[in-house]
Order: sequence, then structure tokens, then C-alpha cells
Amino acid sequence: MKIKQGTSECMQTSAAQLISFFDSNITVDEILQNVPVYVENGEKIGTAPGHLGAYLLSKGYKVTFYIFDVELFDPTWASLSPQEVLEALRARQAYIPENSWLAKYHHILIDGWKQYVEAGGEFSFEPLSVQLLYRLLAVAPFMLQVNSNYLNRQAKWVYDKKLDKFNPDPIKGRTLTHAITCTGYQDGKFLIVDPEPPIDVSQERWIDEDHLIASIMSAQTESDNLLISITK
Repeated sequence: MKIKQGTSECMQTSAAQLISFFDSNITVDEILQNVPVYVENGEKIGTAPGHLGAYLLSKGYKVTFYIFDVELFDPTWASLSPQEVLEALRARQAYIPENSWLAKYHHILIDGWKQYVEAGGEFSFEPLSVQLLYRLLAVAPFMLQVNSNYLNRQAKWVYDKKLDKFNPDPIKGRTLTHAITCTGYQDGKFLIVDPEPPIDVSQERWIDEDHLIASIMSAQTESDNLLISITK
């Protein structure tokens, strides 16, 4: 099953794609009812990963977030419990640079992480590598956040409020992070399912392992460069 997304609904759509490997009855609408797309000043800004994690836990899945962000989180938190990580995130809020993307949106992200931790979620700070992705795939498909511009070699985007869509603009635009699902590996390439691929590009396609790793780390622009692993 390959599911198409609505505007800024990539995380909900990819979550439905991921859950479909365990439950074929899941729909994007059901996830949207429980996991909102946030709107700031009339612009859709996406979804807090922690809110999705809390929802997945409520559906009975064991959930692990693999965190690669180094702006909101910190690599030295690897030895902390989830509750201690949450406390550190709250303390970090007062020191986020005022000119960063996080300055406007950290409250949404940390509210999501609060819900996730309180629901029993876990973090992993294992370094990102091809070996990690391969090991996760040996158990089940997983969901990941990438920088869509780097992944697809596309121009930056400007949001059109009237049409509720993003238009390419390499000068005025900004990069966007994007949720996809990884379902296979072969001969140095990962198989992804993309809920909103470029025009004339298949939703299901093979990506060179180095390109995918770089696309994940490029999602640092919105501090949601991460993987989501679920099991029953």
C-alpha cells in the first residue's frame, strides 16, 4: 500500500504507511484526528514528532525515537532516562538562540516530547549509520525525517496560504523536512516510500545509502532529524 499525503501531512501519512505493515485498517484520517498539523500565522508548520510517538504508544506499539538532532537535544544525554531527557529539554528552552527556527517552535516540540515520555516512550542517541538502518530493517520497516530539498535535489519552498500549497522559490523560500518510510535495502541502496514525491517520480524508489544518510542529517534545519521504530 502506498498512501498519498495532503499539505504538511507527511508525518501522519508516513505513520499510516508504517502502521499498515502491522494493521491494514489504519487510515490517515484516523491519525489526523489524534495528531494535529500545527498552523502558525496562517501557515501549516507540520507536526511535533512527540505527539505522533504518544499516539503510536496509545495504539499498543513499542516505540523508540532515534535522535540525531544536536540543537534541541544533546548527544551527552545518552545515559539519561526519558524523564531526565525531558527535564533537560525544558532547561534548554531558556538558552535557544533567538534567531533560530527553534525559537518560535520549541514549545510545540517539547510539549510533544512531554506527551511521549509520559506515555512511556524511549529515546536512543546511537550515532546515525548505515549499519543502524540495516539493523532496524531486519526487524521491521521504520519511519524517518529527511530534508526534502536535499533528498530530491529541489528548490526551497514558499507557502501559499490561499492555495494551501508550497511553491518552489530558491531565493525567498525555506527548506522543509519531510517524513518517509524505509522498507528495504539492497546493493547499497535503501527502498523508501515517499508520500509526496517530485512530479513524475514514483512514491516507491531506491536511494543511495550515502544520499539517504545525508538527507536525514540535513533535517537538522528543523531539529527533527530522527528515526521512528515501532514493533508490536
